[in-house]
Amino acid sequence: MEKPIIPTFSLAERDRRWSAVRAEMKKTKLDAVIGLPNQGHWDQFGADTRYLTQIGGFQNEVAAVFPLEAEPTVIVRGANEIEWWGLAQDWIKDLRPSRRSYGEPVIQRLKEIRAERVGVIGLSGMVRAPEGVVPWGTYEKIRAALPAVEFENATDLMQHARSIKSAEEIAFIEKAAEIIGSAIGAMIEIARPGVPENYLIAELLREMTRQGGEPITMLLFGAGGTEVPWAQRVFTSRPLKQGDLINTEVEGRYAGYIAQALQPIALGPRPDAIVKMYDATKIIFDKMLKLLKPGVSFGDIVAFYQEEVRAAGYEPGEALMHGRGLGEDAPMVWGGVSDFPEARQQLKTGHVFILKPAARKGAMRDSIRAGDTVAIESNGARRLGQRPLEFLAA
Repeated sequence: MEKPIIPTFSLAERDRRWSAVRAEMKKTKLDAVIGLPNQGHWDQFGADTRYLTQIGGFQNEVAAVFPLEAEPTVIVRGANEIEWWGLAQDWIKDLRPSRRSYGEPVIQRLKEIRAERVGVIGLSGMVRAPEGVVPWGTYEKIRAALPAVEFENATDLMQHARSIKSAEEIAFIEKAAEIIGSAIGAMIEIARPGVPENYLIAELLREMTRQGGEPITMLLFGAGGTEVPWAQRVFTSRPLKQGDLINTEVEGRYAGYIAQALQPIALGPRPDAIVKMYDATKIIFDKMLKLLKPGVSFGDIVAFYQEEVRAAGYEPGEALMHGRGLGEDAPMVWGGVSDFPEARQQLKTGHVFILKPAARKGAMRDSIRAGDTVAIESNGARRLGQRPLEFLAA
């Protein structure tokens, strides 16, 4: 079989990740951490397993056992996936078949390494899944087979490791930003009255794939009316109409790494009130790029944002900044409230966010905002996307 051509990380990057995760495992006296299959939330609920192994995405079902000292083990569906992933990457040598039942090979590997304390990734407390994402039947099978093993939640351990991005990771996110920029451009080229909404979405997905991206990605799209429409997940065949506003929030993915972008479009003249609102968020975005530096607290960021939005005559919205990487990465800075538990946390070199200051007024269905993916570097924030931030008229 010919070696598949897919983007992969270096062995040095592997060693950096494994060393960081194992250092945290030593602190909590874990003999292993395990990840169980979950392809939910645009494949993002499998991010921790993919972070440790490079194996996953495209709705592949993957489980992993990551020991403190021994070689990691990855469990995939069957012999064909073992052969394919054995050629596609060079991080993991121990690949085993699940035969669609993932509990048994996980149990076998934990017995082999004689694990006594095991961390379970995604058991609870994920950024966008507080109840956890672990398949209950598989977890219960493992616990019943290993009654002497102590299991505990390893979600925070992995979130902490993944929150700080290396130069290699940031380069992959920057490639994802390039992909989403090209895809938005392709969508705009066909945006006109009479074209069905799903044609625009098809063009986005086509261009992502042409540019080497992964088509299973977050794609929110809304169109209609003279107010900002709610961007939602279901693709409709409604023909676009003259005067429609198009509201998008879309992510590009490269080797699983995510960049997010927002692109509002008007079919015809842009409503003056919404143009003014968008322009205010663009000014606030530029100001915040100058504010974001290592050491700045999340509380100070939110206070600055809320003050700027209110000074412009609007109300602040939610989801101001949230981590981007392989999934719903920490940290999250919500933006709509002033008093929150993470207020004293600080920006660090290596954090990557979608920054999207929102402005609302009255009973708007959705906010309009300028936004792009930014990386926090030693001397400040750097925008990773290259498309102009503008409210377009098509």
